[in-house]
Amino acid sequence: MSYLLNKDSEYAKNRKKFSLLKVIFSPMFFIILFCIIEILLIFYFLDEFTGASFQIFINFLHIGEIIYIVNSKKIKDSFKVTWMIVFIMMPVFGVVLYFILSFSNIFNGYRGKLKDIVIQSKKYLDFSHSDEILEKGSLTKDSSDRELSFFNYFYNHAKVPAYSNTKVQYFNNGKDAFEDILQKLKIARKFIFIEIFILSDGIIWQEMLKILKQKASEGVVIKIMVDGLNSVSFFNRRYCKYLKSYNIEARIFKPVSPMLSNTQNHRDHRKIFVIDNEIAYTGGINIADEYANLYERFGHWKDSAIRVEGNAVESFTIMFLQLWEVGSKSRIFEVNGYTSKYESKLENTDEDALYVPYTDYPNLPENISLQIYRYMFNSASKYMYIMTPYLVIDEALVDTIESAAKRGVDVRIVVPRVPDKKYVFYVNRSYYRSLTLAGAKVYEYLPGFIHSKVYLQDDIRAVVGTANLDFRSLYLHYENGLYLYGDDIALRDIKDDFTKILNDSKEMNLSEILKMPARYRFWGAILRMFAPLM
Repeated sequence: MSYLLNKDSEYAKNRKKFSLLKVIFSPMFFIILFCIIEILLIFYFLDEFTGASFQIFINFLHIGEIIYIVNSKKIKDSFKVTWMIVFIMMPVFGVVLYFILSFSNIFNGYRGKLKDIVIQSKKYLDFSHSDEILEKGSLTKDSSDRELSFFNYFYNHAKVPAYSNTKVQYFNNGKDAFEDILQKLKIARKFIFIEIFILSDGIIWQEMLKILKQKASEGVVIKIMVDGLNSVSFFNRRYCKYLKSYNIEARIFKPVSPMLSNTQNHRDHRKIFVIDNEIAYTGGINIADEYANLYERFGHWKDSAIRVEGNAVESFTIMFLQLWEVGSKSRIFEVNGYTSKYESKLENTDEDALYVPYTDYPNLPENISLQIYRYMFNSASKYMYIMTPYLVIDEALVDTIESAAKRGVDVRIVVPRVPDKKYVFYVNRSYYRSLTLAGAKVYEYLPGFIHSKVYLQDDIRAVVGTANLDFRSLYLHYENGLYLYGDDIALRDIKDDFTKILNDSKEMNLSEILKMPARYRFWGAILRMFAPLM
């Protein structure tokens, strides 16, 4: 995996086509489309719409829509302003669009089935170490009640266990991560689970596929699940049948449909690799060559991943099976021996370190990623470092970040200088001024695009996962991550990565922000109103 693909190759053309299809199936596209249709209809029937009675009708419609939105408990506060703007721009089609999406959610079969499966799967998770922590009432590396209370949150509300006897390896780039994954796939004896948001044909996938075919011929159970956006690329139902011919089970999670549905907005953004319930990987990397810089799309692609070994892998196995079983006909959740207890005592581990693998599901009560990020900001006393490709957040989270900075916490946020979506880049920059005035520091990664989702706080805790700092990850997508507490080696490796990234980045201080062309302020202010749709 050492050479760069030609940008004019057939693979490059397919990647560009796939990116365009992602835009076409985005909610922003449908809003713009409905706006155009409504404007055309108004001009077409202009004579009918000039009467005072029509204007009165529209005004009352606007008032009714806004009263409904303000008082609705079904709509999260972060989305209310956006829906108000949609209703004002499209007084007729806006209402139609809202009720179509709401009506489709009533018949969301995934929601009810997933809820049942999540409840059933809890009996397979090992909460014994969490019980010990809460019974003891203290943590070795941080005796504060605040930290203990957060493990209480994991236990009683998020309902995910904490683990010890676990070892992790942090990867500060996609190339090293994929080389490690490919090596570990070769030693699989029982099963391989892969769940991915983007799977594109290329060097990495072809190398991985060779190994998977070989392991399947040896009797290893292989299950692959990809998000439905891939169904408009090469990974479609026909390709799933092709994999089946090699005894590789493959499923497409919520294939893209022309039907307008709220569930189409809930994409599986998780990245999970599990081998024999002994080794797991997660992080920002998808199975595509740009993630290892074998193909250049937006300059140098900076990404991160983490390998997990030991007891904590159990949670990743069950995470995968939860969503896999949603696609089956049965509502009964069975692990079928995939979660045999990890009996070995790992060497060279920190006995006081704790690990909490977690996952977020839309339409279920807890926004776990959001709760973790808020907790880390609120508990920070020294510093809070973040790598994220997108900085598209609601005012509540803005206040949380600014509050930490105002307390004297060294808040540093690294985002890309080279964007993958220009309109999101404008929104990213719209937050710089207020964050900087509060004392936070925002950096742009100069070599290219930063796709890592890494959060580090006070040399004591970190998160490596799939959730960005944007509305889609925090409210709409299926996400997952690993919360690390007290693992000195892993925390040091993550901090070293931040040090290198900051050296390769430019601080966007107030003078730099004022130099930005006026179009950034103008379009940033406009597009920010539609941030929940991005």
